[in-house]
This record gives sequence, C-alpha cells and structure tokens, in this order.
Amino acid sequence: MQNILLLELNEFNVDLLKTAAKEYPNIRKLVSLHEVQTHTDDTYESDFLEPWVQWVSVHTGRPSAEHQIKHLGDVPDLGTEQLWEALSKQGITSGVWGAMNASRAGAEKCLFFIPDPWTASERAYPEELNDLLEPLRFASKSYAKPKMAQIGKIFKLFSSYKLLGKVIREAPRLCKNIFRFRAAHCVFISFLDLLSTELFLAYKKRYNPRLSVLFLNSLAHLQHHHWHAGSSKLQEGLSYMDQILGRLFDSLAEGDLFFVANALSQKNTHEEHPWILYRQKDPQSFPQAVGMACKRVEPHMTHDAHLYFDNAEQCQTAKEALEGATLLGRRLFFVETYADPCKLFYRICFTDPVSQDVSFTFAGKSVRFFDLFQAIVQRTGKHIPYGTVFTNASNLPPSMKNHELFHYIARELRVVFS
Repeated sequence: MQNILLLELNEFNVDLLKTAAKEYPNIRKLVSLHEVQTHTDDTYESDFLEPWVQWVSVHTGRPSAEHQIKHLGDVPDLGTEQLWEALSKQGITSGVWGAMNASRAGAEKCLFFIPDPWTASERAYPEELNDLLEPLRFASKSYAKPKMAQIGKIFKLFSSYKLLGKVIREAPRLCKNIFRFRAAHCVFISFLDLLSTELFLAYKKRYNPRLSVLFLNSLAHLQHHHWHAGSSKLQEGLSYMDQILGRLFDSLAEGDLFFVANALSQKNTHEEHPWILYRQKDPQSFPQAVGMACKRVEPHMTHDAHLYFDNAEQCQTAKEALEGATLLGRRLFFVETYADPCKLFYRICFTDPVSQDVSFTFAGKSVRFFDLFQAIVQRTGKHIPYGTVFTNASNLPPSMKNHELFHYIARELRVVFS
C-alpha cells in the first residue's frame, strides 16, 4: 500500500539549498526531485505572512482569508478540518510530528501526534510523547534549560525505542559545536531536529500510517539568524539537514510518495536597513514589572504572547497601556483583542537599533528598555509569499497556491470530500 511522507521543512530558501547541493549529496537528491512553485496572496504587511498562518493553510486547504487563524495558539478557534481529521473520518491513518499551530482534534486515526511547543492548548498523543513535549515547551516559553527530571524522561523515551546509542554517537559532535559556536541556539536546534527525526522514524515504523508529517525548523532559524556568506553556523546546520534527509530517504519504501514543502520562504536581508529582534527577558514577569494585573502569560516563539486577565476591565486597561507604550516616540507594541474579553495578543513591533541607555514610556512611567528586554539578533532573512514543493510525485502542476497542496495529498490518498 502506498504511503505518503510530508516533510514540512519550514521556510527553506530554494536557492540556498541548490547551492548547498553542490556539497551535500542528500540535499542534491532533494533538489533533483520534481519542483513546484507555490505562492500565497498574503503580504508582509498583512500580519498573515507568518509560518503559523501559512501552515494552517496547508493543513486545511484554505487560504488565511477563509481560515482566519492569525497567531500561534489560536488553533482552538479553527473552524475547518485539518488534513488528518478528514483522513480519519474515512478510516485513513496518519501520524503528525511537530506540526505548527495544529491540533489532533477528533482525529482518532491519527496514531501519533506531537504539537509545536508554543501551542499551549495541545497535548501529545500517545501520552508518552508528552515526556518529550513538556521540556521543549518549558524551554521555549521560559527561555530556560529543561529540568534534570524532564531530561531524564526524554532519555527514557529514547531508550524505549532503542535510540540511546544514536544519541550517544551524536553527543561528541554536539559538544564540539557547543564549544565551537559558544552554545549558540542554532547548535541545539539542529541537534534537536536530528534527534526528533530519529524518534519520528521510530514511531513511523511502529505505526506505519498512510500519511506521516514531520515539521523541522532549523533551516528557518539559520536563515533568520545566520544567513551570511561563509557562515560556519549555516554550513554546520546544512550538514545536519543533509544527514536528516538521508535518514528520511532511507525510510521510504518502494512506491511511497515524498513531499517536501516550506509553506513560504525567506529572502536574505543583508542589503536592507537593520531589523533587530527584541524580546522580553522574562515573559512571565513582564506584566508585573510594568504594572499590569495579568493572570496568565502564554509566550510564543520570540517576541509575542497571549495575556489572560481576571476580568474585562483589567484587560481593557492593559490594552490601552500596551497600545500607548512608546520607544523614541514610536509605538512599541502591536495589540489585538479577541471575542473573549479577558484575552489579549501583543507583539513587540519596534525593530530599530537603540542605545543601551534608552527608556520607553508605559502608562505614564519611564522604564529603562534593556532592564526588561534584550536584543536577540539582527535578522538576516525575512518572509516572502513564495515557496517550493519538492516531490517524487509526477502529477503536480508547475505552480499553485500553497494551500492547494492539501488537495493533491488528499487525492493521492483517495479522500473523497462531500
């Protein structure tokens, strides 16, 4: 029986991969597959040209104008079926690993599922996978190292699938890169993508779903942070990706279909005005530090979060304070409300370089900016509305909207929509 593997290789730049193909054999094998150009109508200024929006489009077969999911963590508000839900209704099995802004929902035939670590409403399935999800979620939301007890559960999970040997064999390379790159985040992200792939393949082998979905983010991170000519961090990340692709190619049985999509891509920004990514040093304590009466904080990937309040009055007061906050006379935060009167979304929208002694205004008070915030990186890549699909399927058109990939995969699996 023909199975499908969908690799969601987030935001990869196709020209970068084609250049890397000269050196890396599995990347060369990837870019030799049939190539499809994709695009979206969303623009950079629309606030919809984000991976957590565009992947929802791919998963539902609907553009953002229809599904209206705009932020990480908004998936409980999704009013349309995801691909694995549609498959489940027709008795077709799936396995979903790390998909961004996704939920298992009612898909009983989704045999294993692990959400992205930023979507707090979702849990992994089966239950044992939460031993992997919880430390990743802890690290991504608190910007702190996982606790030893959490790390111990990860080792136990890998051991149960006889993968500890592979972890041990990869450890010297990790240690070398930690020293070489001074513990840069990209070192751990590439290493995690490799280990995540190994565990995903173990689940794929055990459950043998008709559709398997694997999301990987290391290339997107490298392009945003380290996309410089001759960057050794970028080259090391590409080397890891070549290793990952080799493992995925080896896992394919004869007749299996392989789709590699990015949902959207990035372009290099080395000739643009410097764009600095700032984030809170501690997202959980930020509301209290500026005097907001916030009940709960759900941080997202970098510089944004959902805030929850005890009542609508507190929420409205916080909204006005956030909207009125300025840095050097310019707006510091982008704010959005929800039908829920006790919920807010906010994002740091200031991106210019500033001096270390600068202050911002918040609710009539002046606060030293770098007491609460830190500069993470001068961005080296930004989103564009064009993407690419590589596949060994021969019947895809040369170009399509990114959300239309849903329908081609569903067709291959003989899904019938009413």
